[in-house]
Amino acid sequence: MTIAEDDRMRIEYRTPVIRLWGRLVLPLQGDITDDAAAALVDDVLATIRDSAAVGLVIDVTGLWTIDSHLCHVVAGLAATARLMGTPTVLCGMSGSIAITLQTMGIDFRLLRTALTLEDALELLGVEPRLHDLDFEALAPPLSESGEPSHGHSPPSPHRDTNA
Repeated sequence: MTIAEDDRMRIEYRTPVIRLWGRLVLPLQGDITDDAAAALVDDVLATIRDSAAVGLVIDVTGLWTIDSHLCHVVAGLAATARLMGTPTVLCGMSGSIAITLQTMGIDFRLLRTALTLEDALELLGVEPRLHDLDFEALAPPLSESGEPSHGHSPPSPHRDTNA
């Protein structure tokens, strides 16, 4: 594979690595090919190195099934992240994915699990804090007609645009 083909593959199969409160969230969705899995492992490990993340969440909510190769990719990613000082939590598993992971013999000593993304972030030390929001202060200002102005004034109907 040439360098240009490798770059094209990474763009086509890009899975976002989301930074959130010093943690990384990797939302897996759809059908992940072997090439896409290799690219996402490279992306995640580079992001761990560059950000010194204190935790990684692999969210499989968007997967219907998981094959043996992806099982091993997830387990290997968790083990490698742990070696880099970043513990991993796997969340969002359906029953069929849980059965597949167990059948494949994934070592859960290297990989913690949680039911939801929220639970996973809590396991990694994120403490939820709810507070009241002043929604009026957050809303965009209203124009003279009472419509949201989104921070800019509508064009004047009497303005000559040819000037």
